[in-house]
Amino acid sequence: MERRKFIALSAAVVSAGQARATEVVVEKPLVSFGLITDVQYADVDPEGERHYRESVPKLEAAVAWLSKKELSFTLHLGDFIDRDFAAFATVLPLLDGLGHPVRHLLGNHDYTVTDGKKAGIAATLSMPSDYYSFRSGGVRFVMLDTNDCSVYKYPQGSTGDVEGEAMLAKLVAAGAPAAQPWNGGVSATQLAWLESELAQADAAKERVILCGHHPLLPANAMQAWNGNDILEVIGRHRCVAAYFNGHHHDGAQEIRGGVPFITFKSILQEPGVNAFSAIHLFADRLEIEGNGREESRTIQISRER
Repeated sequence: MERRKFIALSAAVVSAGQARATEVVVEKPLVSFGLITDVQYADVDPEGERHYRESVPKLEAAVAWLSKKELSFTLHLGDFIDRDFAAFATVLPLLDGLGHPVRHLLGNHDYTVTDGKKAGIAATLSMPSDYYSFRSGGVRFVMLDTNDCSVYKYPQGSTGDVEGEAMLAKLVAAGAPAAQPWNGGVSATQLAWLESELAQADAAKERVILCGHHPLLPANAMQAWNGNDILEVIGRHRCVAAYFNGHHHDGAQEIRGGVPFITFKSILQEPGVNAFSAIHLFADRLEIEGNGREESRTIQISRER
């Protein structure tokens, strides 16, 4: 081979090798999804920090941003409205612009409607049940109903209402900080269902994102009434990657046993400032793309599997 051709061929081989060496392998998340909470829309004037009508343009802006991301679905973690069942007809159509499904759970303000409308809220939001699970990207999402035991979910005087009043009275007598009428808890039946869901996920070696409206941690006056019972169930199962909730509009975060417990901030608060996220779950971490009051951050998931 002529020396000139040999040199040119050698340079081409080196160049190709360098190109291969500099190739970057992009790690793909197990699943990516949007997250919004506590839109709490009502057609009423502001009350303190709560600017109810502003939730409409804020939700429109969140939908516009999330629709441009590659997301499998969006979560809404409760309190879609503040009062008046007719408010659902205003905010529900705004979600159509996402171009992907929305998975709802319910909050205490969703039940500030007339007794006759309470039983139809879940169906209005196309929820299969008050609590349920679904899978996406090999990840199991378990959606709790932390209003299951409460003084607002059931018609006045009904069995559920009487049981909720008794549970609250017991908590008040015990001096529990979470003994507040805007909080709620889960029933023994739902706890057994949760145990079963997590056991199935353990057996299938699935990751679980557990969601509720009320926080479990950190300890404060906004917690689920029997949050410790839920924490005990979580502690028995290695599949739980994180717990997400709304309810406490200022947000919060605590990590226990490698599991992050994250309270996401409300859209409702602070006029002109939004709060929503895109979340990417990897095997070892959560990457949160925050907007407005919801800051961006990366959270390691260090719990042993």
